[in-house]
Amino acid sequence: MSLKEITKEHFGKTSDGKDVYVFILRAGGVTVRVLNFGCVVKEILVPDKDGNITDICLGHDTFEGYEDNPAFLGAICGRVANRIDGATFELDGKRYDVSKNDPLGNNLCHGGFVGFTRRCFDWKIDGFKLILTYTDVDGAEGFPGDVDVTVTYELTSDAEFMMDYQATTNKATPIDMANHFMVNLAGHVGSQFSKILSVEGSLFDFRKPVLLGDVLERMPGKDGLHHSHLVQGHDGQKRLVARAEHKNTGRYLEVWSTEPQFVAYSCFYLDFLLKGTPCKAGHVYQKSGGILFMPHKYPNAVNVASFPSVVVRPGETYHASSSYKFGVTRTCDVIS
Repeated sequence: MSLKEITKEHFGKTSDGKDVYVFILRAGGVTVRVLNFGCVVKEILVPDKDGNITDICLGHDTFEGYEDNPAFLGAICGRVANRIDGATFELDGKRYDVSKNDPLGNNLCHGGFVGFTRRCFDWKIDGFKLILTYTDVDGAEGFPGDVDVTVTYELTSDAEFMMDYQATTNKATPIDMANHFMVNLAGHVGSQFSKILSVEGSLFDFRKPVLLGDVLERMPGKDGLHHSHLVQGHDGQKRLVARAEHKNTGRYLEVWSTEPQFVAYSCFYLDFLLKGTPCKAGHVYQKSGGILFMPHKYPNAVNVASFPSVVVRPGETYHASSSYKFGVTRTCDVIS
């Protein structure tokens, strides 16, 4: 039986003096390192088909990189992941103007300037689960209500990294959390919001395995994947929503989620956001240096009446769950 454990080490201090820890989760031959700052996924160490273990998660070596973190590397996004168009919405007859922090437009992006990404979470270890909690106060980033957030991480003996999100509020408010960790299965240094469209006959038809590199070359504008994909047959139960494989190493990643859609993002804007800042091991990440699969609810849902609501009210509990399963296969159909 493989080792399964959680340990912790001191990683740094925030600018206001709060302690930041790195928690090391080991199970199923995989090691995941996460922070209590922004619930950051810092490292994912997985073997390849020859047993060589490599970190596949894009990120920073030092805490200072995560305190800034313009590319949201590894971090939780909230209260609302993805975008709120125009950084404004109306709820129960009242207009709310939220933070306009999108570097690509006048929108709210991944929760705001601080959001949940740049917050220190309280923590506890319960068996093999890491439980991270935080209270977001009324008015934070312009959102109404105090929100109590719980994020639970667990790495199973089957090499499945599980993420569970829960939240309650004392005022009606939109909540839609997700994690923004990016991977490169070769190793971390290896090489609009209101319509639903059919993927039939398009570049975005990933219902059967395709060569991702070929797709990226054919994308209009050559800016790669940065699109939402609806989950067929969504019923709120956790199901397989995406899978990527890397031919040379044999590594694969499966994404399972309760959520109705996921964003596939090929990291085209990495160099623009990081502006040449060295990251892990001094490496400067380039555009399309990784891929992100981020399940959550519909982008900009708070502004689109035809989309399922993301508003949570007092007495209700927001709950979402996603997991990422790592493994090795001898025959690969999809290249990441």
